[in-house]
Amino acid sequence: MHSLAMKAPGAFKNALQSSDKHASWCRKHLCLNWSGAQVITTRPMAHSGRSGMSPLDGSLYNFSRGRFVCNERQEMAQRYVRFDTEKLGAVAASAIGSPSCVNLEKYPDGMYNKAMLLTMCDGKQAVAKIPNPNSGRPHLTTASEVATMDFMRNTLGIPAPGVYAWCNDAQETPVGAEYIVMEKVEGVPLDTVYGTMPVEDRFAVTKTISNYQKTWASIAFETYGGLYYARDFPNGKPLRFTDGNGAVREDANFSVGPTTGRDWNDDGRRSISFDRGPWCRAEQYLRAVGKRELSCVKELAALPKSQLTLCGPGTYEPTRDKKIKAINCYLDMVDLATPTDDALRKACLWHGDLHSENVFVNPLKTTEVTAIIDWQATEIAPLFVQIRQPHFMDYEGPQLPGTGRPHLPVDYEQLPSAEQARLRSLFYLQSLRALYRTLMQKSAPDIWKSFEFQETPTFDLLLFARNLLIDGEATYMTHLMEALESDSAGWIHSSKDGAIASLLLEKEEIMADAEGALRGMDAMQGIRNSLGDLFPECGVVKPEQYDLTKDALRQTKQEVIAKFAHTDEEKAAWEESWPFDD
Repeated sequence: MHSLAMKAPGAFKNALQSSDKHASWCRKHLCLNWSGAQVITTRPMAHSGRSGMSPLDGSLYNFSRGRFVCNERQEMAQRYVRFDTEKLGAVAASAIGSPSCVNLEKYPDGMYNKAMLLTMCDGKQAVAKIPNPNSGRPHLTTASEVATMDFMRNTLGIPAPGVYAWCNDAQETPVGAEYIVMEKVEGVPLDTVYGTMPVEDRFAVTKTISNYQKTWASIAFETYGGLYYARDFPNGKPLRFTDGNGAVREDANFSVGPTTGRDWNDDGRRSISFDRGPWCRAEQYLRAVGKRELSCVKELAALPKSQLTLCGPGTYEPTRDKKIKAINCYLDMVDLATPTDDALRKACLWHGDLHSENVFVNPLKTTEVTAIIDWQATEIAPLFVQIRQPHFMDYEGPQLPGTGRPHLPVDYEQLPSAEQARLRSLFYLQSLRALYRTLMQKSAPDIWKSFEFQETPTFDLLLFARNLLIDGEATYMTHLMEALESDSAGWIHSSKDGAIASLLLEKEEIMADAEGALRGMDAMQGIRNSLGDLFPECGVVKPEQYDLTKDALRQTKQEVIAKFAHTDEEKAAWEESWPFDD
């Protein structure tokens, strides 16, 4: 039993990485897309002074890009926001010096925001962004996004969009909602040209993005949290940071306040009161992660359902007590697990969502990056937490360690042409990743150190803890057990008191839970494979696929119940825990 259970941490990490890719897919396909996107609503501006709306305007406020297979009414409500289009057009026109706005075009919905292209009577254009209720905490999310774009653009020289006008208080603007009016950036999304770009041009874009990341990693802030204008926090301290030349700088225009990071707000966390910063030390930031998860497990009316593990009788059944136990273990050891190397723990501001629709390039010279968009929910956090290769470099297939270079198989020439094409594509993708990591190893030692730390068991213990509200407590406890038995993390034996001290006495239960979680992960992957394109990534499907998906999920549920449930009570438990029903 133990050998099977010990596979759980590795399986969970693979599932977590897969989930990260699926989440990236959702952000890529269900987030802002300002250029090359199909405009779904066009509204000529009436300029009659009225605030009434035409029948078509309902699509402006609702989420219309997909349907949710679970809790659809609640999910739609979290993405509904009403605003006055006439007043928004007037604000934009005034901000860019035009007499009037004559047309509003809504881009396809994002998961967290609505975006519109505003065209003025003189031909000028701007993009307006309206945050949904689920985007984060009111006032703070918009304020931090604007300040972050300003700092990136005007202090660090990163091509973030310029902001013309903004308001983070819906009650103080005639628009009736928070908004950001910003420039319509030049270029096209990398996604629209990446597939046809020569390999050498992809390398050039990778080098450009890696240089931006080196800039982000070279700036060490004195405080962790979210970046704001100082006027939003009158009692806050002026922003202090060490620049890439080692000089300490102070900028009285900015200050650090509470974080607006996604995992501090998503899955019900936004409604719970806990410490959101700012923090002075990495240990404080990481400890706040644990306290955040603990508060949410205790206070949320219902625990969120996992999208990685199929939970129920015969697999793994999560409870609040099990989650609390895992979180307390994390809190017992987090101070000892936090890296002591200043290069790893320094506070950095980092764009964590570099998928190919957030990077814009010149269509006539695709190696030229013209803009990076979508800075919402960017936070200042320890570098080892922040770093990630750009999402557009992700691929399905073997991940080579370190800076390992790929090789085609020796019998490549003898293989069928279709297999040669597949291997050649994989070779180029692996080569791009190897180039990126080699660049970082040679020119960005702090980033490279962080990548190396991310390959350690200690990092896994810190990483898994960030989402214990939703998933992973069974594999987390197994991971701790492995560390105790193998001493792979020598510091863990210093945690002699508290929750960790009793782990060895609970070994059988921990291993049984890990086995169940592994079965649950396999079952969820089986559902994903079975449904294929009908599987609801992030809980969303195309409107035209909704009925087919729900039918397929109903059939799948009956198959799962037949496989795992042996009593009426177990059947009822599966009906209750099934993650694809309300």
